[in-house]
Amino acid sequence: MAEHHTTSQSSTRRRRSTRLLQSVPIRIGLTDTYGRPLSEETATLSINCHGCRFFSRQRVRPEAWLMLEIAPQAAEPRRVRARVAWVQKSRRLRGLYQVGVEFHTPVNMWPVSDPPDDWKAFEVVSPEVLNLDVFAEEMKRLLAVAEAGTYYQLLEVTAVATHAEIKRRFYALARRFHPDRHMGRPEWAAPLQKLMETLTQAYKTLTDESARERYDQRLAESGAFTLGQTKSEDQKTAEVCIERARECLRAYNYLGSIVWLRHAVEIEPGSSKFHAMLARSLAAVPQYRREAVDHFERALELDPLNIWACYQFGQLYEALGLPWRARPYYQRVAELDPLHTGARKGLERCDLDKTRKPTSARKFVDRILHRLPK
Repeated sequence: MAEHHTTSQSSTRRRRSTRLLQSVPIRIGLTDTYGRPLSEETATLSINCHGCRFFSRQRVRPEAWLMLEIAPQAAEPRRVRARVAWVQKSRRLRGLYQVGVEFHTPVNMWPVSDPPDDWKAFEVVSPEVLNLDVFAEEMKRLLAVAEAGTYYQLLEVTAVATHAEIKRRFYALARRFHPDRHMGRPEWAAPLQKLMETLTQAYKTLTDESARERYDQRLAESGAFTLGQTKSEDQKTAEVCIERARECLRAYNYLGSIVWLRHAVEIEPGSSKFHAMLARSLAAVPQYRREAVDHFERALELDPLNIWACYQFGQLYEALGLPWRARPYYQRVAELDPLHTGARKGLERCDLDKTRKPTSARKFVDRILHRLPK
């Protein structure tokens, strides 16, 4: 009888915490097959105190260990070490994988205002409380970046980051990894000292105009990083074009916005954001809607996780009277962001038309848009 009671208690301890379908921004830190550090921003599909599910562009290896940074844009992001439990290729979203991970230690790290009752057993004392393995893994990742990456990658800033952004990021890392803050772990003294020296050198170089210019030039010549003054000026020009396009849109001048957005796309053809913005303006002008389809497709090819482009693409097909074309895009938005109200309402509208077979007129429109169903 006592043995049965013990088994029952053990089963209760192993029971999983309640799963919530909630989208939370996360950043994933991992290494590729060549041992190079990678970082990817995405959002969760479901969460609980034992792990989460999310979409990734990387086909990560099962049983691999990742570093999850929860709410990475927050003032104090939370980090937790996680093991890849399973990986599945998405059936609907081309080029994406659905990944399920389990935390090293069950813990409630999620920014949920009203968590389920069974989450209380996994509460952390504060966001700063981290598992020692988590810290060691993060230190190891940054040391790898310090060895093989650039100063921009080490400080996790862009090539056009301002002095204020670089300074803010440096001091955030220094507060976390300075050896004086970990006096109780003597085995970390040497690697932390090495890391701080590289962080300090990166900060001094990127906040000194002449030193930064020389560093950028070395990177450009070595091919390690596509940078340089020309790239910086192109980015500034593209941003000017975007601002002019937004001014036109505020005045409902869609033709004017199209002109400026075409310039932006020419400058940065690899920008999913610019293609999506151009497609949205083109969609507002009936004679340009076929071209809008091309740019929406290009935007999603460049970034399958561009929720805004996906939703706007669905709205375009609805406006064209093609709900059967709009539905897959609304479905994709709903999978990426279960709380997206517009996508849910779009699916409801499309489902009203679900039982109707495509007429000859609809098939003609499909041929016009060169997207015949298989």
